[in-house]
Amino acid sequence: MSNGIVVSSRARLARDIAGYPFPSRLDSERALEVTQKVYAALGKAQEKYTIMRMSDLDELRVEALKELHIISDDLIHGNKYAAVIVDPTNEISVMVNEEDHIRAQCILRGNRLDEAYRKINEVDDLISAELKLAYDPEIGYLTACPTNVGTGLRASAMMFLPGLSLTGSLAGCVNAANHFDMTVRGEYGEGSESQGFLYQVSNQKTLGVTEDDILKNVNAAVARIEQSEIAARKALMDADKTAMCDKIYRAYGALTNAYSMDGKEFAEKLAYVKLGVYYGLFVCEDESRLDAFAEECRAANLMLKAGEVLTAEERDRRRAAMCEKEITALVKKARIE
Repeated sequence: MSNGIVVSSRARLARDIAGYPFPSRLDSERALEVTQKVYAALGKAQEKYTIMRMSDLDELRVEALKELHIISDDLIHGNKYAAVIVDPTNEISVMVNEEDHIRAQCILRGNRLDEAYRKINEVDDLISAELKLAYDPEIGYLTACPTNVGTGLRASAMMFLPGLSLTGSLAGCVNAANHFDMTVRGEYGEGSESQGFLYQVSNQKTLGVTEDDILKNVNAAVARIEQSEIAARKALMDADKTAMCDKIYRAYGALTNAYSMDGKEFAEKLAYVKLGVYYGLFVCEDESRLDAFAEECRAANLMLKAGEVLTAEERDRRRAAMCEKEITALVKKARIE
């Protein structure tokens, strides 16, 4: 059974088309050409993908896609002819005219990094077969940012780390990760904060290493952090079981009884309930559903589901109502002898 520490795995490839300036220097005509070429390169696979141009989407839809990690800030605020190509499951997305012409990624729930890479590599093979990419035999793929030159692969795991956070041990893990060319960031990458104890662990080095090296190193780093998190969770409970259990049960009480709850409080309370599931204080038959529910409760996705734009106060009340229904159905108090 999963311990819920690795929430999701992502493999992302940066690619650029030979003969075209990087997106920041593309004129409108050539930017549209890039979009058309990338979509056409998918061939028959086009049938299962939807292409969305950023200029055609309203602000709410754009923010909802960002909340789900399908698109990035750079895509939103970059080239006005940017687009995203998405499969029906939202697991695979190809951002076009972001920082690079192509940012193809696969995100899978759980600890499945190798599988995520295999899936996005299949998409990359389709594109590479049809388009001449900017590539140097000695260096590798040429990208807009030097940090992606080489393999162009960014492999990452979204990790749930309440133990390391609450014991004050996370800083040590971050420093250790840096020594192994890994980085630990907030949920939305560089410069972002963490809510609900979620952190993104990824490789920093893409040049002079192979894709297999990167996957192996990231998997090893994730395994080390996972073991540290397990030890930290034990230390938390050993230090003061009464206080820890009280915090967890109070979080459950708030989620199932609150009249109004903002996004930050929701993320914190849900994190404690997930920790309670780990400790066996609660029973949850579908832990991955808790993570999916967390996404549904984010502001833009909550409003999309509601079918209307809501004020912050209205969102907080709706979120509380959703919590009462969903958490009560999903999470039950365990019988502890």
